[in-house]
Amino acid sequence: MRFLSASSPDSGRMGRLSRVFSTVLCLIAVATPATASVLPHTRTARRDVAIPVVPNDGWLNLTVIHTNDVHSRVDPANEVGVSCNDQDRATGHCYGGTARHKTVIERLRKANQHSLLLDGGDEGNVTAQVMNELGYDLGTIGNHEWDNGPDNLGHYWPKLKFPIVCANIDFTKNPELGKLVKPYHIFEDLGVAIIGYITNTTGDISNAGTSVSFSDPIPAVQKYVDELEAKGIKRILALSHNGYGPDMDLAANTHGIDLIVGGHSHSYLGDPKNPLSQGPYPTIIKNLKGENTLIVQAFCWGRYIGHLDVVFNPEGKIVSWKGEPILVENSIPGDPRLLKEIDGWRQEFEEWGQTVLGEASDSFDQNSCKQRECTMGNLVADAMLQVARTPIVGQSSRPWTDFAFINSGGIRSGLPTGNITIEMIMTTSPFGNGLVQTQFTGDEILKLLEAVSAGRYKKSQRVVTSNIQISGLRFVHDSSRPASDAHLIKAEYQGHDLVWRPISKTAVYNVVTLDFVLKGGDNIVEPKERRNEIILELLDKALMDYIESKGKISPYLDGRIKDLAPPKTPESLAADPEKRDRLLSGVWPVGTPEHVKTQYPGGFQEMIESFARLQQSGLEALKAEEEYMSVDNTLFGDIETRQEVWA
Repeated sequence: MRFLSASSPDSGRMGRLSRVFSTVLCLIAVATPATASVLPHTRTARRDVAIPVVPNDGWLNLTVIHTNDVHSRVDPANEVGVSCNDQDRATGHCYGGTARHKTVIERLRKANQHSLLLDGGDEGNVTAQVMNELGYDLGTIGNHEWDNGPDNLGHYWPKLKFPIVCANIDFTKNPELGKLVKPYHIFEDLGVAIIGYITNTTGDISNAGTSVSFSDPIPAVQKYVDELEAKGIKRILALSHNGYGPDMDLAANTHGIDLIVGGHSHSYLGDPKNPLSQGPYPTIIKNLKGENTLIVQAFCWGRYIGHLDVVFNPEGKIVSWKGEPILVENSIPGDPRLLKEIDGWRQEFEEWGQTVLGEASDSFDQNSCKQRECTMGNLVADAMLQVARTPIVGQSSRPWTDFAFINSGGIRSGLPTGNITIEMIMTTSPFGNGLVQTQFTGDEILKLLEAVSAGRYKKSQRVVTSNIQISGLRFVHDSSRPASDAHLIKAEYQGHDLVWRPISKTAVYNVVTLDFVLKGGDNIVEPKERRNEIILELLDKALMDYIESKGKISPYLDGRIKDLAPPKTPESLAADPEKRDRLLSGVWPVGTPEHVKTQYPGGFQEMIESFARLQQSGLEALKAEEEYMSVDNTLFGDIETRQEVWA
């Protein structure tokens, strides 16, 4: 995995190595046209010809291959999202990787006459070569594409050999960047149009700046659906970086979209017995006209390649479908030529990335950080607090730091059992965020904790888009209370003497957090002018130093964040499939719109069963009419064989 991280001002070993690492990554990110030309993209050439391939009777079998939220993971990663070690490979817990993706994608293409390879964003700005090599047909924009500002995208997007679509960004103040993005793209040869859109929280959770703005995707998408239908386009898809729940909401409040290929929420959709599952693949929502809109997503980190075969009837509606996310695991061979290319990129910094910092006695979990206290969150927040409390030689003393907090979205992966390397830390903290000590009043802290607990600030109604992880602070809340009620129950901090005391509204506290959070990231901190700020060091370096100082680290939970609400997701279900199946009947995916829930009084399980019946009826109806229609029957005639793409 390759990540871009700003170098530290520190003159020590880690600071020097960080600068070397960043320089090498920049060289990859700004590869010259001559370098990029080594990686041909034949799919673009074929699409440019735009030869019609749709049968004369108007039916179309289309295979949709998709990825999302790969986050620059060029190499395979283990279950916590960091580079595989020998034990991971030996035990089969090593997934994804660009070279394996190439193998999967090419086999799917060869097995299907008509296909599109789509990406739902958050690929990473060092992967233009990779995406060109894999031959993407279309991509949309993720919030993390903006991490290094809009100017960086002005250099990155022109290197891509496929279009970028997004309908709900206003480029009026940045017309040069706007020239590189369009609201939709029409594949003339297939008679298929795809509209892109992004979460309208991007301005709050990225470094997009003030030259672009993000609007509600629902009216923007509907506007371009209407425009496409006026042009006679019947087959309309959407490519989203908006999240599973918001995609369901958009599907229910628009019409004319046949399929949404999603991203942003890292949702695995598929087998309900898979502990990762957040819903069926595809999820089907009734739109404003009572027609079906299918929704798919394929987790994150490149662990899965999404794969859905659909059949469009002459009216442009999807009448049947088949597919599931493909787990990109050990048995899939990497493409030999691409493996050689990746090895060439790796040579300059592999030795540094594999430097061992310490050892983990057990794995650190990041998957639950967005919902609750998590072991990876405790590690990162503890590291932040230790750095803030450690005097710097040669500098005047700074105030004692009372506590630390970080947005959970700033923690990108966990850590495996065993040796912890620099590369693993760069994976969990890839954004080059800096630590800042500043002051908050107790009243500000209490309002912040209330807003995190409730999901929004009561007075301003600013929606908080991330949970937090903390150190030196603890609080109790009830996230299930009505919006009008108070959610925060108790909040305390630990003083010099290690005694816990209540947060006082009138007191002033010294706090360490990320520069990203202080700038308004994730809407956790409400804007305030003239905060006194002391710049510390980069988060990745702080975490490296902390692990080096400890030598051996162990994951733990100590109840620093307690939510009195009933659990929103079933616990410990992987070891008890029967319990999982029983609990799923009442557990909805996070973000499921209320109007969707009301359609299925029996809960989430009823929705899954309803989708299964709907799919089966579509298959039966299609087969009954095959003798009257000139439909390419290979989509279903040999589906079992084609699903086993490694045969």
